[in-house]
Amino acid sequence: MLDDWRFSRVTALGLWGLPVPWRVQDGSEPLHVTSTDGRGPRRPGVVTHRARSALDVQGVTSAGAASTGPARPRLLIDGLPIDDPVVAWVESGSLVTVDDLVRAGDALLGAWSEYDAARERTVDELRRAVESARGRRGVGRVREALELARPGVESPKETELRLLLTRAGLPEPEINVRTHDQSGRYLGKPDLRYAWCKLAVEYEGDEHRRDPRRFRTDILRRERFADAGWRTVRCTDDDLRGRQADELVARVRRRLS
Repeated sequence: MLDDWRFSRVTALGLWGLPVPWRVQDGSEPLHVTSTDGRGPRRPGVVTHRARSALDVQGVTSAGAASTGPARPRLLIDGLPIDDPVVAWVESGSLVTVDDLVRAGDALLGAWSEYDAARERTVDELRRAVESARGRRGVGRVREALELARPGVESPKETELRLLLTRAGLPEPEINVRTHDQSGRYLGKPDLRYAWCKLAVEYEGDEHRRDPRRFRTDILRRERFADAGWRTVRCTDDDLRGRQADELVARVRRRLS
């Protein structure tokens, strides 16, 4: 990697620890490298991009020129030069689906990544970067994903579950809200909830059953919610697609009626 090269787009998203399509994880997707002077690597398995006008991120452009204050420092992960994660997210718009972008957007707004630069970014930061990318390939897809991204999401499956319910016309649920009973006792933080009718919707991955402590804690939490008059709809990965997804939506709809 020469001084003017940096990993970008979905390659950068993966390096930042953000959710990316499986083809990026297993190496089927080429590595994406951006060059500021246009002379990028020429070799199999690498796609070179020429840096365009900089995107506005936190009042600092991705090329390093600040609108106010000093130039942005070069970003490195384990010694690898890499684009800002918000810039990588915007520039991935031509490579991935809207849902892929929503998952990564939720992660940027949340605390999924171990790297501070890719954690708890703000909606304003994402919006500023999208607006400064006007006219670029895929930016319409990123703009659509931005409107669907939400803070507070804690896993990609929570994103998929929320999108499934809202696209079916159900009301948008609250996300990971600390919930108490009438006496003030803490009950837990359901993945999704409809507080007005005391309905919680929980996604349960395999880790819920493989970890004995988590398995027992989950049962105790559900019983506490039940004691407080809450109903819980539980689902797994199989419930997020096909006929089972239709059944899940119908189940939640009935509970809301």
